[in-house]
Formats: sequence, C-alpha cells, structure tokens
Amino acid sequence: MKQEELVKIFKALANENRLKILEAIRKYQTDCACCPQGLDSVDVAEGTTCCVDEIGVQFEMAQSTVSQHLKELYNAGLLERHKKGKWVYYTIKPETLEEISGYLHEFASDLARHG
Repeated sequence: MKQEELVKIFKALANENRLKILEAIRKYQTDCACCPQGLDSVDVAEGTTCCVDEIGVQFEMAQSTVSQHLKELYNAGLLERHKKGKWVYYTIKPETLEEISGYLHEFASDLARHG
C-alpha cells in the first residue's frame, strides 16, 4: 500500500464522527430500516450495508453532513457505494481494512525485532 493511500485512510479515520459512521455501517445487517423496499434488488456483496438516511437518523446529523463524511470514507477506499433509484447504499470494503491491518502488523513486527 502506498504511503499517500495510507495518509488518506488515516486522515479519514482521524475524525470521531467518521469512526462512528463506519462502526454503524459495520453493525447493520443487509436491511436498512428507513428503506422499505430493502435491498432485494440492489447488487451488493454479502455483509453490512446502510443508506445515508439511516445513518443521519442514528446520529442526529443533517443528511449533507453524513454525506460529506461518507464521501471522505469512500474517497479513502474504506467504503463502496451502490446507487439504486434515489437511495445510495454503503458497504465496508474489507480488502482495504485487511491491507491496513497487514501494514500495521508488519510495522509492529519490525519494531519488535529492532526495538
């Protein structure tokens, strides 16, 4: 993973609200309570997903604020987004988290060997 990608990821994760949003998405199952049609017709991978409205309600944030935080997480490569009609659904991108985990593990291992 390139250093510029890591910087983007860590900047996105350095915001408390974005961490809360990421955690909320992680906890959601494949149905979004605010979206009555559910996700039956949305092509998303297995796992957790949520839409902007659901997150806004949970944190009492304006939709525009939630959208900005989601944009930062998406641009950092932490989320994928899927549009279906007027709804935008977000899922966590596990491969990015695995890369970060691998980087941190290697970093810690190097420190243990040399420190």
